[in-house]
Amino acid sequence: MNEASRSSAPPTPTTTNQDVLAASLAALMPLGGGLLLVLGYVWVGAFGAVLAAAGVAGWAYWWYGKNQQRWFPADLRGGQVGGIAVLVAVITLLLFLSIS
Repeated sequence: MNEASRSSAPPTPTTTNQDVLAASLAALMPLGGGLLLVLGYVWVGAFGAVLAAAGVAGWAYWWYGKNQQRWFPADLRGGQVGGIAVLVAVITLLLFLSIS
């Protein structure tokens, strides 16, 4: 592949706030997915882990489709990341309540 076949549009500069939100999202999505898998396993066993894996895939597909086919949209807002953070916190709370 040569230089002429690549897109000539320069990347859009991002702000520090957008970078922090993207980094937070990059940490929260896999954490939430993994915790959901463990929660499914704790509640129902292996079948629960399979159901949770389907839920995680659905969650990822929903997020990807909601943001115009991008994992990290350029217009990422704090409310979006905050909503994911609350969801991960609820999953964590349910997991710790189930284990204890």
